[in-house]
Amino acid sequence: MAGTVRGTANPTEMNCLLRLRELEMALERIERREQREISLEDYPTPAPIAAAILYAAEMEHGDIRDKVVVDLGCGDGIFAIGAAMLGARGVIGIDVQSKALKVCQRNSRLLGTDGVTDWVLGEVTSLGLRDVDTVVSNPPFGVKKRGADVAFLTKALSIAKVTYSIHLAGEKNREFLRRKIEGLGGRVTQIETFEFPIPRLFEFHRRERHRTQVDLYRIESVKR
Repeated sequence: MAGTVRGTANPTEMNCLLRLRELEMALERIERREQREISLEDYPTPAPIAAAILYAAEMEHGDIRDKVVVDLGCGDGIFAIGAAMLGARGVIGIDVQSKALKVCQRNSRLLGTDGVTDWVLGEVTSLGLRDVDTVVSNPPFGVKKRGADVAFLTKALSIAKVTYSIHLAGEKNREFLRRKIEGLGGRVTQIETFEFPIPRLFEFHRRERHRTQVDLYRIESVKR
């Protein structure tokens, strides 16, 4: 692991009663990176989607407040910061790009979560963590680098009790991922399908905004 970037020790008291719209509006304020790596399928999670996923994770399952939460491939830090705002006990965001973590630091200071969030620079697959309660992740879809999505799932299920992970929708991919998850000692408890907007980020993108269908998986690690 290359290193850790930590926030300043200035904890902010978080409130699980924060309303969904309030969380969404707060996450809309974060800085989004302009330069992204196509090989990493580095697509930003929109604030309304991130807020809805985190809010449901807490209100329906109690998976955020007072939990240790990890965001694998944290990008701009939207899941990590949102989890901290919903009262997570500790949050770790991991990304392979140092520039991304600098943006995460700024966003964490902006929204007052820098006493709760830690930022780790390194490859997700080489991460050495234990006793994680919840992983929330928007991993690569596995289109540019085959198997990248499964690599994130493998790590998530090896370190966390519960995983929330976004993947391309479609019955074929759903069946494939279910088998992989079961083989990794996981149990899919919920799948939600929704539209994921991808803005025009790269030269080969012809549309200003492309919408693709994705599945959000909630997975429990039954071997832990």
